[in-house]
Amino acid sequence: MRQFITQAFMKRIGRDGALAEAASRLAPVGSYAPLPKFSTWELVCEEVVDTEYSSEYYERVLAELYRRGLAPKEVTAMRMFAWETAGWLNFERMLWDWCSLNEADIELAIVWQLEGGEISARKADKMREYLRRYAKKD
Repeated sequence: MRQFITQAFMKRIGRDGALAEAASRLAPVGSYAPLPKFSTWELVCEEVVDTEYSSEYYERVLAELYRRGLAPKEVTAMRMFAWETAGWLNFERMLWDWCSLNEADIELAIVWQLEGGEISARKADKMREYLRRYAKKD
């Protein structure tokens, strides 16, 4: 049974998470310094690590995601996916990574969720397909 990444948590984080709040404050994208060394998934997962950054940093992350051509609804969907996978790995499985999470961590979460019977093989395949779709935007 999940203790941290519950449906209530997901609803709250979708509405009030650091990147959701950054969207309400975002200045023009060009006013933020780029973050080219981060993969797209690593940027999305910045909200999932066990560290809180400044409000300005989350705005910079969001600006970079938009700079890469992602629409606000895509970013929201990606955030929820990251919490269901990397967030699950970090908090439910107690990885407690406070530095960096990325597509490799999401893939590991998919494997562990499949092995643990939380998801079906078909669901795992769909999740991997979704993961790869945005990995190509880097």
